[in-house]
Amino acid sequence: MEPSVSVRFAGDAEGDAPLVVKEGILLPFRYFTQVMDGEFQEGQERQVSIEKISRPIGEVVLQQEVDIVDSLTRDNLLDAMVALDYLQFDTDQIFTTGSNKSLLWRIHRKVVGEGWLADHQLASKLLDTIARYPFIARFIHRHTDICAALRQSLRKRPDVIREQWRRREMGEDTDATKAALAKFMTSVTNTASLSAAQAAVFESDEFSSSSTATVRPFADERGGAITCMGFSVEVVGLPPPYAPPTSSDLPANAIRDGDAKLTEVAGWYVKFHPVVGRRAEGESFVSCYAPDGCLEVAHPHGDSDATRPAIQLHESPTLMASRKIRMGKVTSTGASVSEFGIKLMGRVSWLFCSARVIGADALPQQGLGDIRLKDVVLQMTVRYFPLRVLALHYLRMCVIDGCYEEISRMAKSIHREVAEYPVSNLAVVQRHRLPLMLYWAAAIEGLSQYRVDQVSSALESDFDIKGVAAVLPVVPLLPSAIQTAFKKALKKAVDAQDDGAFDKLYKQLITCNKKCAQEAAERRRLEAEIERLREEIATLKSRESVWWLTHWLTHLCGCRRRLPTIC
Repeated sequence: MEPSVSVRFAGDAEGDAPLVVKEGILLPFRYFTQVMDGEFQEGQERQVSIEKISRPIGEVVLQQEVDIVDSLTRDNLLDAMVALDYLQFDTDQIFTTGSNKSLLWRIHRKVVGEGWLADHQLASKLLDTIARYPFIARFIHRHTDICAALRQSLRKRPDVIREQWRRREMGEDTDATKAALAKFMTSVTNTASLSAAQAAVFESDEFSSSSTATVRPFADERGGAITCMGFSVEVVGLPPPYAPPTSSDLPANAIRDGDAKLTEVAGWYVKFHPVVGRRAEGESFVSCYAPDGCLEVAHPHGDSDATRPAIQLHESPTLMASRKIRMGKVTSTGASVSEFGIKLMGRVSWLFCSARVIGADALPQQGLGDIRLKDVVLQMTVRYFPLRVLALHYLRMCVIDGCYEEISRMAKSIHREVAEYPVSNLAVVQRHRLPLMLYWAAAIEGLSQYRVDQVSSALESDFDIKGVAAVLPVVPLLPSAIQTAFKKALKKAVDAQDDGAFDKLYKQLITCNKKCAQEAAERRRLEAEIERLREEIATLKSRESVWWLTHWLTHLCGCRRRLPTIC
């Protein structure tokens, strides 16, 4: 008798019977490799739960290739192909005996033959998924008939063409799987879990590489604006009395003239902004960086550029030295990491700093009274964090795959002060802003008022209603000010006129989603417990087999000693 697997799906009620699928049907799906690992006994049945796929779609895809195609309709096509991608259907093999046609080819013939892609809405949705699902990307790339059918819709979507061009240059499989990323990070950090690995890479500056360069920001009438090592850098002098700016709003009398004297400057303001290159335009490009530097001039009594000892022009060791993320109290001298910027989901973050110039008395004493700003040199250093990039790739893949709880889990794994720092970056990403920002913020206990204001402002300025359903379960966990901002933004987005009716509907939505989230969490807990019990049973059976083997060998050898009892 061919062994079977019992499959349960998202949304199944407790009393629903599982879908029983023969082992041969599941061979094309790599997803089931671990489930079917090992030998089946006759009549044995194994169970697996698939949270990402509904039962109707599961019944479509868990069939023979020919039956899958026969079950496809215009309405279930996209969901079925996403399911085939999720279950990792092996598109490089043909599983129908005596056939030389792949499942991809069969699907494409049905789609073209029945003219489904004349439906602009379906075509547009298909294009939306091409970058996320390799199965769909291969379905389009390998069939000229599909490309031709998508032509009209594609003309209105240059963003899709740009992303596919980038993938053509970099190779189709530009993304490792989440599991592969998690395994790599835990291995290189020598940690026991993904959470520990994520904490290790963000709570230390150790895993980094650096580059340095020297440039004169005020020379040749540059006015303090230069480009260096992939960054647009702005350097200005601050007039007395020294007052460090709290943002990018500089005083009207900020000093940019290269002929201005150094003695006219009370402090420095420096802004580092990454220059987005051609290869960094797509949302799949991720980076993590920490620029820094020193402003200095050559000693006036040196003999040559090569031998002059430099004089540093600010009190702090480096420009960014005071911009540390301290893990603990602000006054603590304990562990800290440098402030960092990230490029994620199509947006970059810039960093700025200010520093007080060395004492006014020190300038004349060192012969710098007549030095001009055009003589000032910026020794710039940029550090890059490759392991943080992998962690951010993992975060990006979580939100694309809809694994929103993984976002909160990652934020919780990192020290609170460090985890709070990227909130401002997540508040400006181009896509998936709501789930990224809110699931991350909800995981941080005691979110500072500054970050609360940033999230609230982001909700008020740019609210994407398409992400609302995904974030409803986490809204009750957010600070009250963010909950209020979310509710106002949602009301504005749906243009609700009746305050009472909207408030009632909103409360019902939140309550319903909270209950669903609790039920899903309990279901996952029970599934994990069932899996643990299965492993224990398998272990006990294995030990029992060893006992009987020992007993048999002992009997065969004529040994009469008492065998140990197996507990």
